[in-house]
Amino acid sequence: MKDLASRLRAIVRDQRREPTMEPGETAGMAVSPGSTDLDAQAAIAAALGGAVVAAPEGRHDSACLVIDRDYDDARYHGRRQVDACRVSPQAPVALFEPRLAAVSDWARRMVFFDIETTGLSGGAGTVAFLVGCGWFEAEAFRVRQWLMTGPAGERVLLDALARTFDDASLLVTFNGRTFDVPFMEMRWAFHRQGSPVEELPHFDMLPAARRLWSRREDDTSCSLTALERSVLGFHRVGDVPGFEIPARYFHFLRTGDPAVIEGVLEHNRLDLVSLAAVTAHALRMAEDGPQWCREPSEQLGLGHFYERQGDFERALDAYALAGAADDRDLRGRALERQALLLRRQQRFDEAAATWLRLVEGAARPFSGIERRAAEALAIHHEHRAGDLGEARRYAEVVRGQVTGRHVAGVEHRLGRLARKQEKQKGDPLVAPLLDSD
Repeated sequence: MKDLASRLRAIVRDQRREPTMEPGETAGMAVSPGSTDLDAQAAIAAALGGAVVAAPEGRHDSACLVIDRDYDDARYHGRRQVDACRVSPQAPVALFEPRLAAVSDWARRMVFFDIETTGLSGGAGTVAFLVGCGWFEAEAFRVRQWLMTGPAGERVLLDALARTFDDASLLVTFNGRTFDVPFMEMRWAFHRQGSPVEELPHFDMLPAARRLWSRREDDTSCSLTALERSVLGFHRVGDVPGFEIPARYFHFLRTGDPAVIEGVLEHNRLDLVSLAAVTAHALRMAEDGPQWCREPSEQLGLGHFYERQGDFERALDAYALAGAADDRDLRGRALERQALLLRRQQRFDEAAATWLRLVEGAARPFSGIERRAAEALAIHHEHRAGDLGEARRYAEVVRGQVTGRHVAGVEHRLGRLARKQEKQKGDPLVAPLLDSD
């Protein structure tokens, strides 16, 4: 009990001390002395290659910084030149986002959007201290960033950002539908402003990326930084980890040292360029078809999108190509999708041939997909082909692969097949055929 009392007293003493700053806490938003002065901010802006954006009334405590960077079309980002990241107006963006089917001019001015925040918890104390937008302009990809040098500059940042969306035809994000856009709408609402992106068409690349690349044979992450390595061949050197970004910003507020925040700016810029490149790559695949894909996982993902759109022949082509994959699970998923689509089109013999590809040579024990293929073959031969012997053979294969409650269903099928075979043997018109088998 004495030890417990001592520990409790120590906890109370610790709680009475001045709390340490944690990322996302409003206490950390205090700026260093003099950093709200426009001259001091201008010096920081010059060091970062930007400029000061002040409030219209010229208040010294209401300003943010704006930094522009242009990425020339001839510059490479991994295996791709920046110019190759431009999206064709004919690209089937509605394949990935059906809500864009009614938007005719979506490619006119695509704005790629990404934010860096003081935390992920949300709430009034969490702000987007850095907001980046990217778009193609002349012969370059321009990245424009707004950086808060103190909490008083948020209104200026929001006003400047809203003006950027005036000419946008499409907002492109990576997980923006879930995080970036709702977060910024919360900040606009906090300042009693309407959302400038409420009516702007929005394409979130993350769901499409998960469908296209989450089943790769290397089983890597589907984060943007992982995709830029595997899809674009781009590897960051000396990048600031995401978990470190809030702490760097708070340190910048305390010290006013631009070198502390430069790495965060570069991280955000690379996110935007990679987002543009990954989006262009995905839309190029959708436009050129599954033969253009480098990986079976991409073909499987495209097949899903084609099927959802009703382009069944192209979907079947994609599934067939993905069905040649070495990876057992990916191959199984592709062939199963192909067989199910063929069956829905009442192309039963072709569906059975695809199920057979899954079962033939499959290692034991069967995977779930392979077991379902054997069940489908048993059903096909019983009800469509009329070959009860083959139906019973596949049913017995399934019986050797199931346990628990599934056994009763297989036994029921085998009993029914046995009764049907006995009935056929008793029919004088059928018996000679059975004997010849």
